[in-house]
Amino acid sequence: MLPLLLTIVLGMAPQSGVVAHAALLEQSQRTLDLIYNMQFDEALHAAQGLIDLAPAHPIGYFCRAAVYWQWRLIALDAQQRARLLRQFQEATQRTRAVAEQLPAAQATEAAFYLGAVYGMQARMHFVEKQYIRALLAAKQGSSYLQQCVTRAPDWYDAYAGLGTYAYVLSRVPGFWRGIVQQLVGIAGDRARGLQFLEQARTHGRLSVPEAASLLAKIYTLPDEQQHDKAYALLEHLVQRYPNNIDYRYRLAVVCTSMGLWERAHQVYRSLVVDIEHDKPYYTRQWLPLLHYRLAETYVLQREQLQEAVKLLMTLYSQDLSPALRAWVELRLGNVHDLQGERQAAQAWYKGVKGDEIAAALAQAYVAIPFTLAQMALKPLEQAAI
Repeated sequence: MLPLLLTIVLGMAPQSGVVAHAALLEQSQRTLDLIYNMQFDEALHAAQGLIDLAPAHPIGYFCRAAVYWQWRLIALDAQQRARLLRQFQEATQRTRAVAEQLPAAQATEAAFYLGAVYGMQARMHFVEKQYIRALLAAKQGSSYLQQCVTRAPDWYDAYAGLGTYAYVLSRVPGFWRGIVQQLVGIAGDRARGLQFLEQARTHGRLSVPEAASLLAKIYTLPDEQQHDKAYALLEHLVQRYPNNIDYRYRLAVVCTSMGLWERAHQVYRSLVVDIEHDKPYYTRQWLPLLHYRLAETYVLQREQLQEAVKLLMTLYSQDLSPALRAWVELRLGNVHDLQGERQAAQAWYKGVKGDEIAAALAQAYVAIPFTLAQMALKPLEQAAI
């Protein structure tokens, strides 16, 4: 929902404010591109420029919140994540306060900003596993966005948020779905959600990248698995925003799922090189995960198995999270199975713990040897849409 709030800069200024309006539009577009390209310091500077241009308008404050949201998505250090969360909360509060002060003549615009900022807060609460807070924020967000499109049905950028709500609520388990839908105030409908997101992607003015990103995430979910659609969307996003580590990482995972081995290797290796050369915002804490993913491609491709073993054993000797260690041990067992070393494989499988999915796969492989027909990738770590 990052760009949902930017459409308001188009055509809504009085004639006497044409020069200021043009400057605001140009700066908004530049800020948006900087955020998606993960040039965070530059984006914060650009957001401050928006605030300086229009201090009584919520756009600059919202862009500042969006920087902290995007930055936190790739941050792994606990202290940095805590700091970014505080900064995000301060920026969203300021955005709401300014949006609520817009005059009655700008009620549609205010509803748009409030809907988008509450939506971003809901996503942050979900990532933090604060599910009640996420639902309450989603209720506010959906209400404001529905007010926006009721007043202006062709405000296509708003449909990115509404489509997300409709799709996510369609995935709520049956027993809870009615309760959650009533609380949030919007019906869960998979087809309608995808339709809304496609409308935002194809007809929106500034929502296209965010709608494309949301659709790509949806298409990689276990019960969707429309990897060809996700691949096309992510390739385009990576070309447009080459510094976005999240887009690049997701593209490599999708390529692995599709058996596009060389492209997967290329993306993973380029990420490793960028991190090892201290590219801004690319923390070295990503390296173990990227080395695991590269080894995973070697195992599932059944080529360069010795290189896979080298990477996996190096990881095994490191201080890893329990979840990542579980997948490393599972893949070491897979390598032994592929080499016909059944007892060694079983020994690795019996020690797998720390991740429910990896442990379940290991239990199955204890009984039935792993084969490439059983390919199952480690799920993406960031599941929140």
